[in-house]
Amino acid sequence: MEILFLFGLGVIAGTLGGLLGIGGSVVMIPALSIILGWPFHLAQAVAMTVNPAVAVSAATKHHRNQNVSWTAVRRVLPLSIVCICIAAWLSNSIDAAWLEMSFGCFLIWVLWDQIACLVGNTSHNGGESKETITRCGVTGGVTGLTAGFLGIGGGLIQVPLLNTLCKIPMKKAIGTSSAIMFVTAVIGAAVKDVSLVNSVNESGESNGLHAMDAVIKSAWLIPGALIGGWIGAKLTNALPVKQIRIAFAVLVVLAAIKMLTSAVSVLF
Repeated sequence: MEILFLFGLGVIAGTLGGLLGIGGSVVMIPALSIILGWPFHLAQAVAMTVNPAVAVSAATKHHRNQNVSWTAVRRVLPLSIVCICIAAWLSNSIDAAWLEMSFGCFLIWVLWDQIACLVGNTSHNGGESKETITRCGVTGGVTGLTAGFLGIGGGLIQVPLLNTLCKIPMKKAIGTSSAIMFVTAVIGAAVKDVSLVNSVNESGESNGLHAMDAVIKSAWLIPGALIGGWIGAKLTNALPVKQIRIAFAVLVVLAAIKMLTSAVSVLF
């Protein structure tokens, strides 16, 4: 039964990833930690290991639709890779309850972002793009640090930055984010998995986890994520995103409430 759940979760995460330009961790981490009760560090590591499958499937489809700015990809990647490696390594030495609290707060920001997208058009979809080294570097640094600490793909941060800071049209920002995430997710996941042995629980004790724990468990999500990523990218040009954002926002609210209450009960 757990295997079927993981496959289905992979499909859902992959579809949202391809459709919204995210890695899928915002769905996977709450589901793995809340529903299955996995240690939070393990849920992060598994989600990060699955994210490349979400990104490569989506990025391939977006590339065929000419929705990827490869100039932005080349300029965002260097600093993003450095930052995600540093943050992913350090995150395993942070108390799981504090990470859960941080993730819950991040979900509140995600909810605000989705509401902002629903109630008004704040996206940049015209004019000259500004894919300068500085703007792309800032995008990569902020995204890499956030992704590494929280165990996410980073698309929820990266897509708005590519759109508003680098002035890349929204659909192209989503495709560009998927291409960037494939590289950063592979490297970030490797660092997170290798350093998983250093992870500690709410009591400050070792979780007793190893890299293979994340690799083996992620194997059940990856097939569904590959399928979902392709579906989501295909739907980007065919499906009204508004209804998807509403359903996604509801899931985010439920996950945020659960994770914040759980973290508060441990910390305070």
